[in-house]
Amino acid sequence: MIGMAMMEYMTRTREHAEAAKQQIDQIATEIERLQAKADQTITDLRAEYERRIKDLSAEYDRELRNLRQMRYDTEERVTMLMNASGSAVEEVRSGVDAAINEMNAALVRARKHFKDL
Repeated sequence: MIGMAMMEYMTRTREHAEAAKQQIDQIATEIERLQAKADQTITDLRAEYERRIKDLSAEYDRELRNLRQMRYDTEERVTMLMNASGSAVEEVRSGVDAAINEMNAALVRARKHFKDL
């Protein structure tokens, strides 16, 4: 009788252990699935950030090129003003003032744009 009870006990213990092992295996599978999902999410975010950085870098470069070109153009007008004579002086001075005002406005826009990012 004791032998039979012991066998039943061992059978139940084995069955319980096997059921626990199945649950652990299911949890392990779920952990692996979550890990894969997390890895993919990180990969996607990294690609999105890299794309965004590339876009912003190109945008900054355009803005800065534009500002540098405006500076160059305004310096050219200042040189023209220094060489102007007679009635052309007022016209060139007005152009220089307008160019400087536009440069300042462009600089304000660029600062705001970069700050907003």
